[in-house]
Amino acid sequence: MPDPFTQALSVALEHTAPLLRKPRPAAATPEELFALYTAEGDDAFREQCRFTWDMYRGDQLRHIPRLPGESAGEFLRRPHKQFLNITRVVIDVLSQLYRRPVERSLEADQRVRERIQRVWDRNSPDLLLLNLDRFTRLQGVSAVRVSYEHGEICWWPWPAHRLAVIPDFNRPDTPAAVIAFAAGDGSLAHVWSSESVATVAGGRVLTEQEHGLGRVPFAFVHDRLPVDGFWTEGRGRAVALANAEFNAKLSELAHTVVMQGFGVMEIVNPDPAQPIAIGPARAISFNVSGNEPFGVNFKSPNAPISELIADLEFLLQTLLRTQRIPESVLSVNVGANVSGVSVLAQQTPVLEDRVERQQVFRAFEQQLIYVTLAVLREHEGLHGDARLHVNYPEPQLEQSAAERMQVDDWRLKQGMTTPWEIMRRDDPDAWPTLEAARQAWLSNQSNNPRTQS
Repeated sequence: MPDPFTQALSVALEHTAPLLRKPRPAAATPEELFALYTAEGDDAFREQCRFTWDMYRGDQLRHIPRLPGESAGEFLRRPHKQFLNITRVVIDVLSQLYRRPVERSLEADQRVRERIQRVWDRNSPDLLLLNLDRFTRLQGVSAVRVSYEHGEICWWPWPAHRLAVIPDFNRPDTPAAVIAFAAGDGSLAHVWSSESVATVAGGRVLTEQEHGLGRVPFAFVHDRLPVDGFWTEGRGRAVALANAEFNAKLSELAHTVVMQGFGVMEIVNPDPAQPIAIGPARAISFNVSGNEPFGVNFKSPNAPISELIADLEFLLQTLLRTQRIPESVLSVNVGANVSGVSVLAQQTPVLEDRVERQQVFRAFEQQLIYVTLAVLREHEGLHGDARLHVNYPEPQLEQSAAERMQVDDWRLKQGMTTPWEIMRRDDPDAWPTLEAARQAWLSNQSNNPRTQS
């Protein structure tokens, strides 16, 4: 049985070979989408992840199926193809854990704390993890590669469709070797194990060397607990497939409106000797005798436009319900007469999901620190361990001004917050730190005659 590095190297050589890279089709048929959805194996999983990635980033026209009897050329020439990026809306609405700044503290010696703080200052962890939360919901698995470049640690996010993993035999949820494909046509890849790294391009090994890290320099996060293998299904798989079906119906509606949705003129018994000219300054001549019918009629075909619109609305509402997304979360204004208690009740599924997400990403951030320390030990000789504590901010629900003032006043009286924390929450651009907000509050207090009396 080959070791994981040799096995991963063989997979990378196969996938980067020019003859084996298949061009992606311009449009997928319903049969192709169904086969993609039901396929199994690592290659099939990456294809599914590529499909969800296309749907999320807006490349959705590629996956609108052709009409019955429509050739590939006719599909490309058809002008009325429409789509809505529901996949991105659903994923972004649910991924709110890192929307606001997160507080982090380390249990470590002074040198380790200062070095990790430099890593945080360089890599913007909240922005990185906000996008990683989205990738993980979308595809089920995502990763951060920790690299050492020009004396600094760099964190690079990797979506699942650009990764292949050889799992550990004893722990299927742990990678023994990782293949990271570069963006583009997939002709370049890096193969990592706990001892070695190789660069593969065009089906050939370019470089191979030992790195001394003692582990693969990747930190992985799963959307759910892996129980039957390394890969897990993400939320985006079902959403993207429903989104593709919605786009197909939306394009059919646009095609129906253009082809059948307008009245058609019918001219009865015009003068055969006169050319038919239609326009606001022209008239149609009729030359008939007796009781023969003549004139101009407008006939409207029986296009099922109302039924198609109702079908689209039902499909969208069903998708949101199955993903446990209340309408109040998608609404900019929930209404002036809606109380905060009502909004809270509607958003309970989202809040419960947030609690589960905190547990997932607390463990992932600790793992990311462990990988970072392993890289620093190899390149800088940094020794010591670190225990990370993460404090996620409380979610901000839709509230009226009066309700918000009552909550803030109660929190101030209970000693749960300070005036400068509220100032920075309401205007973080004006005060980049809590100390700056506190100094501004003290200045306001000293210049206020009421507080001096």
